[in-house]
Amino acid sequence: MSKLVVTNSAWGKLISIIRNSNNNSFMLSATSGGCNGFNYNFTMISDNKYKELVKQKPLMKNNQNVNVLIDPKSEYLLSGTTIDYLKQDLKKGIFESKFIFIPDKKQAHVCGCGNSFNYRYK
Repeated sequence: MSKLVVTNSAWGKLISIIRNSNNNSFMLSATSGGCNGFNYNFTMISDNKYKELVKQKPLMKNNQNVNVLIDPKSEYLLSGTTIDYLKQDLKKGIFESKFIFIPDKKQAHVCGCGNSFNYRYK
C-alpha cells in the first residue's frame, strides 16, 4: 500500500488552522462525481470521529499534534496522494491560496480542474 505525503507548506497551514479550533484532525476522502469520476474531500473532523476512525488503522500522518488521515473507505483510491498548500502569489500566476491534491500517477490521474480524479484500475 502506498503512503500519504503532506508537504511542509500544507503542514504549516493545517497547524495554523488548528490553533483556532477545538479539533486537531483532518480527513481526506473521495466521493463520486466531478468531471473525472471522483472528487477530493478534505475536512476537519471531531475528536470523536478521529477516535472512531483510528480503530480501523487508516493511513495517517501526524505533525505537532495535528493528524491527517485517509478515510479507510477511500484508502484504495487515495493512497499515494500528496497534500500540498499553495499560497497566493500573483507573480507566479497563483491567484488564490488553496490545498491541492496530487495523486500517485501510477494509481490515478487528475483532471485539469484539479478537484477531481480518475482511478486507474489494474
